[in-house]
Amino acid sequence: MSTINLLPKDYVERRWRRRANWLCLILFFLVMAGVLGAQVVSECSARHARQVLRRVDADYAEAAKLIEQMQRLEAQERASRTSAELTASLIERVPRSTVLAAITQALPEHASLLSVELQMQRIVRGPAPASGKGRTKFDALSGKPAPDPARASLVMEITGLASTDVEVGRLIANLARNPLIASVDLVYSQEKLIDQTPVREFQVKAELKPDADAIDLAAAARGVPTAPPAAPGGPQARRPT
Repeated sequence: MSTINLLPKDYVERRWRRRANWLCLILFFLVMAGVLGAQVVSECSARHARQVLRRVDADYAEAAKLIEQMQRLEAQERASRTSAELTASLIERVPRSTVLAAITQALPEHASLLSVELQMQRIVRGPAPASGKGRTKFDALSGKPAPDPARASLVMEITGLASTDVEVGRLIANLARNPLIASVDLVYSQEKLIDQTPVREFQVKAELKPDADAIDLAAAARGVPTAPPAAPGGPQARRPT
């Protein structure tokens, strides 16, 4: 049995067109709502990301200030430590009277002193490697290799008269055997007339050991054995008793 549609064809077409329009309109609103929702969500995410970025920047700025303050404190502590070490090195552990007594005792029989000049010299070493080979300590602020702490050494310029150069050599040998002396050098030795008598005027430059102590000299005077420097390829030098 067949069904007969009595509705006009134009009416049916308009009804389907109206339904299609409503469907398209509903889909349009759904799409627009999705786009607006996505934009809102994206804006919220971007706002949150900007807030997090501002907090991270603030944390980094605060950390940079703390690091700078720490570096300044480390630099001040290093400067204070260096100053303290230099001050400690400048403190004379060997009295000047002991040094003059050692020079007087080292004089040979036919020699005399004209003047003895004592002066402190500051010894500054270059950058020293830290623990481990090939590693160097660097300054926190400048980034340059940090030098070793400075030390001070006592330098003596001894001017005197002797009968011959042999007496000058004996003086240098006696000073070189002294446990407080690091090095002895002859500056000059020249002939000079005093009351028509030829004598030798000399000047010797001696340097005290940076870690010298009067206790070493006292121990040597009491005959306490100390470790003498060994000559290369030969027996150890004997110390005077």
